Amino acid sequence: MHLAKNLRFLRRRAELSQTDLAEKIGTDYNSISRYESGKSTPKLETLTKLTQVFGVGLEELRDEDLTTVLLPAQLTKAAEQGKPTTPGRGSGAARGPKPPAPAAGPAKHPITVSIELDGTRTSFERAVARLAAINEVVANTD
Repeated sequence: MHLAKNLRFLRRRAELSQTDLAEKIGTDYNSISRYESGKSTPKLETLTKLTQVFGVGLEELRDEDLTTVLLPAQLTKAAEQGKPTTPGRGSGAARGPKPPAPAAGPAKHPITVSIELDGTRTSFERAVARLAAINEVVANTD
């Protein structure tokens, strides 16, 4: 079951605090914290409200690892429309963004950078700024 991980991922992706999400579904932030830590499981009524808030199906929320399935554009569009999203199911579509094609020639300064994102816009913007700074340093290195 992926419920706890998915709840945290979806909440952060929607840029909601535990208190914000709790208010949307009529509970308290302690309950959201317990759901996200896996210490308790929401009742069916609460699960239904969560699927409506995030625009995903109950089976997806419970059984699929949405951190690898949902693309940012699909998640945003689904949340705006309040519709469940099942990318790639039965259609042969990719489950995530394709990596960029390799450069034509060897890299002038090969470097590997690992960045951990928590699913929020702020962490993404921070990561992009850091990568841009690294790129600037590398580009100016002779």
